[in-house]
Parts: sequence; C-alpha cells; structure tokens
Amino acid sequence: MKKLQVGVLGCGNWGQNIVHNLLELNVLNTVYDANNVILNNLSIPSSYKSAKVEDIIDNEIIDAVVICTPPKTHKELVLRSLNNKKHVYVEKPFCLSLKEADEIISTAKDSKKIVFVGHLLNYHNGFTALKNEIKNKHIGDVVHIKANRMHFGAIRKFESVIYDLACHDISMILAITNELPYRVSVNALFKNSKHVPDSVNAILKFKNNITGTINVDWMSPYKEHRFCVLGSKGSLIFDDTKDWKRKLCINHSFINDTLQIIRGDTKFIALKEEQPLKKELENFLDCINKNIQPLTNHEEGLKVQKVMSMIENCI
Repeated sequence: MKKLQVGVLGCGNWGQNIVHNLLELNVLNTVYDANNVILNNLSIPSSYKSAKVEDIIDNEIIDAVVICTPPKTHKELVLRSLNNKKHVYVEKPFCLSLKEADEIISTAKDSKKIVFVGHLLNYHNGFTALKNEIKNKHIGDVVHIKANRMHFGAIRKFESVIYDLACHDISMILAITNELPYRVSVNALFKNSKHVPDSVNAILKFKNNITGTINVDWMSPYKEHRFCVLGSKGSLIFDDTKDWKRKLCINHSFINDTLQIIRGDTKFIALKEEQPLKKELENFLDCINKNIQPLTNHEEGLKVQKVMSMIENCI
C-alpha cells in the first residue's frame, strides 16, 4: 500500500493538533499558515514548513490536503485542492452557505476525490457506543434528543455560534434520526454583534414524533458539552466534559403512557479510551487507501449545512 502524503493548510489552535497527529501517523508532508509567526512557532522541524499555499495544493507528490483555515476560505481552498486532484479533509464548518456546499459537491463528484468533513464527535467512542445502545433498543424508541454545547469561546466575526458549535450537535442528531427535520423554530441572542448570534436555542421536529433541542452559547461562564437521547424505556447521556469512566451513562427511568415516571437505575457504560481526532484522521487515510466514502463525507456535510441554513433562516 502506498504511503500517503498529506499537506495541512492552517495551523492555529486546532490545526496544530492535526499537524502533530499526522506527524505521528507518518504521513505529514508540508504545513502552511498565512501567519508566519504561528508557522514559525509550530513545534515541528522546519523542513515541513512552507510560506506558500501552492507548495501544497500544486504539489503532485501530495495526495491529500487538510484544511484548517478560517471558514470563509474553505470553499476556495477545497475547490482548488479538488481541481488539483487532491483528497480533502475540511475542518468544520464545511462551508458558509448551501450555494458553497453545492459547488463543492459538484466538484467532488467530477474529481472522484474524497471530501471528508471534520464532524469530530462521529468518531468519538462515546458517541459510537451511544448509537449502538440505540440500535440495540436498550432505551426503546427514540423520543427526544437534547444537545447543550456552551462555554466561553472565541467570539467570531464572520460565522455565528451555529457554524462554530451547533454543527457538531446537528451532525450527531442527523446520525440518529437519519433524516432532516421538517420544521425548525429558533430563538437567538445578539449580544456582541448585530450580524451573528452569540447564543441560539433551536427546536427541531422530525417524522414519527421525534423532536430535538439544541442550545449553543459561546458566552457561557461554565462549560457544558452534553448530548442526551430520551427513549420510550430510558435515556442515554453523553457528557464529553467527564472522565472516560463517566462519559456515557444509561438511565432506565422513563415516562409511561399514563404520564407516570417509572424509576430505574443508572449505569455507566465502559468505553475504550481513544483520542477521537486521531481516530478521525486514521479514518480519513483509510477511506483514501480503500477508496470508500467516509461517514462524514460531502453528502453528510450538505445535510448539516441544510439544517444550519434552516436555523439561520428562522432568525
């Protein structure tokens, strides 16, 4: 099997994590960042660093490009990479509009290259185990999904909290419902800008009476990353702020048809401790080598983009 060569565009806070993982996986070829200070301070040998984006996109040796640049640059860089016959990993958000998403998907299909969207939590062992519990009917039928993601975060100028935070939860919700919502209602708070909301509450309605709520806020003084699935016979709670032994639990309490609360026990579900980012990148490389579509491919990215657009249009 050919050893893949990967270039990275953008090495800010998250990009640095990706760079170090690719270096550990022995596939890193070249790293670029528009900010020379960030690039020079990156703790990797200087032989990997380049001041020109062309050294990656136009380099015939490089098989794949990882894009960790600001979201407003995603479309252009993804298209340039695809047109230069590169597989692409693009960090969330996929892009900033449905029009951009459609352009990327059309080019991806023509190029026959993989577009992998960095919806990280799909590769988290906690979420994988949660989906298995649902599949095995351990909480009965899914009734409601509740996602809270809030903390003090970087206040963005060009993309809202929907694109920065909610994309994670939308991706996970769609992985469970396997369909788009037919109706969305939204409350939004504009505190730091008149153009992008800082806090959003969205209610999603799906067929078969399944509902979902998403609460995202980058002004919260406390950190909460909790994803809950309520079923007809119990609930699953995935809390990524907890240690590995307590990240995922199942609660066998539920509300019956006569609106009585039937009390049950709560148990933590054992998880294998693995870094989700490394698993995600390994999956990207595996999809290239085997020529198979990833779980979070361009089509999945489009579905998430559609829901983000539905939420944005309600504000």
